[in-house]
Amino acid sequence: MDIKLKNRHRLSAFIAAAVVIAAALVMVALYPFFQNESTRSGTPVYEENTFLRHLSYGNYVLSMEDAQSEQNKIISPFQYFLPEAEAELKAGKNTEYLRELRQNCIREYENWNRYFGRIRKSIDYQMIDEDGNVVLDHAEGRFIPNNSHYVFQAVLHYDGQGRMDISCISGENTAYLLNTLQGYGDTDPLQNYYDDQYFPDGNIKLSNPRNMSFAYGMSQQQVDALKDTNSNIWTAYENSGSVTRIFIGLICAVAALALLFSCFDVSMADDVALLRTPFEVVAGIGAGAAAFGAGLTSLVAVTNRGDLYSALLRANFLPAVANIMVKLWNMLWWLIPFTVVYWSVLCIRDVFHIGIGRYLRERTICGLFWGWVIRCMKKLYKYLGDINLQEKSDRTIFKIAAVNFIVLTILCSLWFLGVGAIFLYSVILFFVMRKYYQDLSSKFNMLLKATNQIAEGNLEVTIEEDLGVFDPFKKEIQKIQSGLKVVVNEEVRSQKLKTDLISNMSHDLKTPLTAIITYVNLLKDDHATTEQRKAYIDILEQKSMRLKALIEDLFEISKANSNNVTLNLEDVDIVSLLKEVSFELSDKIEESTIDFRWYLPDEKIILSLDSQKTYRIFDNLLTNIIKYAMPGTRAYIDLKKENDWVVIILKNISAAELTFNPEEITERFARGDQARNTEGSGLGMAIAKSFVELQNGKLTVETEADLFRVTIRWPIM
Repeated sequence: MDIKLKNRHRLSAFIAAAVVIAAALVMVALYPFFQNESTRSGTPVYEENTFLRHLSYGNYVLSMEDAQSEQNKIISPFQYFLPEAEAELKAGKNTEYLRELRQNCIREYENWNRYFGRIRKSIDYQMIDEDGNVVLDHAEGRFIPNNSHYVFQAVLHYDGQGRMDISCISGENTAYLLNTLQGYGDTDPLQNYYDDQYFPDGNIKLSNPRNMSFAYGMSQQQVDALKDTNSNIWTAYENSGSVTRIFIGLICAVAALALLFSCFDVSMADDVALLRTPFEVVAGIGAGAAAFGAGLTSLVAVTNRGDLYSALLRANFLPAVANIMVKLWNMLWWLIPFTVVYWSVLCIRDVFHIGIGRYLRERTICGLFWGWVIRCMKKLYKYLGDINLQEKSDRTIFKIAAVNFIVLTILCSLWFLGVGAIFLYSVILFFVMRKYYQDLSSKFNMLLKATNQIAEGNLEVTIEEDLGVFDPFKKEIQKIQSGLKVVVNEEVRSQKLKTDLISNMSHDLKTPLTAIITYVNLLKDDHATTEQRKAYIDILEQKSMRLKALIEDLFEISKANSNNVTLNLEDVDIVSLLKEVSFELSDKIEESTIDFRWYLPDEKIILSLDSQKTYRIFDNLLTNIIKYAMPGTRAYIDLKKENDWVVIILKNISAAELTFNPEEITERFARGDQARNTEGSGLGMAIAKSFVELQNGKLTVETEADLFRVTIRWPIM
């Protein structure tokens, strides 16, 4: 490459850098304009549908908190909001449906509490009874209804039958506020969980507050403060559309300049491989860059609000340095889409230099593929044309084909006499083929003999003779032998598991059964007192339930291993489900003296799982910790996201020495307590692993000294 051409390429690169930097500078310089546009196009935060929905949830949260404060105890949301359902559940009616309804009610209340908690610090609110007395005050002593201090206020009144109406409303668009809030008040937030199959008369429904008013108010200062939160500020910028419009205009300008300046260096693509990228790849990356740039609206919003600047100041940067770093950071992100667009135009611009035909052949994936096909066809043609008759195999095949062709041609030309000649030719061909067949048959018999020996169990058989055309089968037979050895080893292991199953099952079933027989005999004793009989019956009930649990566990693992489990997949909040299991086991956890440390995220993590099977997984694993962890130690339960996976890690210190193989503890009837001093079927870990794998997850067990760790991974769909 000559000096002049190199200088031209350098000049082109300098111009490209200047164009994309100038475009990025324009975007950063327009940040104040974007802020003004977002402020002008924004709507009051209290008119947002999300805010009003969260506000309506506050009625249930505040009434629940008031009830707990009055009764000075913790009340279950299910007991408070669905008292009729609670009574039905205690009576033992429709237990399966009502338990599921209870789980959904608790989960929904947690959502209401979380949603309302996002705004309750930014609003004033009061609970007012039917006599006009303020029961709960979070308004600094101001009476909210009809108070001119507030630019927005809403008083939601519930009558004696729990029906809600709006007694006071104010704001910019009162008609919208009235209709929206009334719509939420007329809707039962739990109605999607009711099933007419169990209660066709509709007597199970959410119990609303009664004879109570909930007053909410926001001053202009509170409105402005809430507007500056992430979600609201991003919405304002998105609604204005100014960032996207300016960005699209600059993209078009950069593309036009790239097309113009590329005319002064049309041969640049010949020397720079990056500019010869296929068109399909260029189009995909270019479109992605445009979408990426349009998504930088959030960066503009965060920068204008001062988050980046404040973070640098907290890191002890000087104000001037922090200001420069914020601008450079924004420049860097805007440079990415503009650089990609400039590069895309340079790649596509080459169509004018080399022509449309050559561009389609050399600069598109389809053209490159078609060229590869053509080259393959040419190679095949060349191969057929390069048959070397000097090679023995090629020569032999050619001779046989040629002789057969000549003989058949001659015989066909003899007309009627050719029939006899063809007969004679066929006889000769028969004996030749017979000799060749006998040779093949002999070699095949050697191969068959070896396979028969393998079939009879001799996996060490070897073939020493030359098998001719069957010689490649030697390696395949060796592969079969290796595979059969693996299968045999697995079968031996399976037989051992079956033996262990029978032994362990006999032991675990015999223990409670023996106790049952013993206490039945004791009950037959006429001299037994009433207190003794009552004690015997209690023990019989305990052993019977133990026997029932063993049989149910065996039934569950049997179904799991035979893939006969029906999964009822649904969207499950894995965080709430784990909290629910811990709540159900809270009594056992307190009795165990084990300090459980929970590290759970605040946000919901939704997975497509069977909630009952997943509940059983967590119940088994937490129960194992309670049984086998050393009293007085800590157990850690950690739930987090890693890339495209949800990872749940349970760790504890074992009370007994961990001498088992971690890979075997998840087998059926495998127990860490080899002395079997604790109650358990040995199926808990096996059931948990089976249910995890049935739901496309992975369960692994690791040990380190006395540390026992279980890791569950589920993919995020």
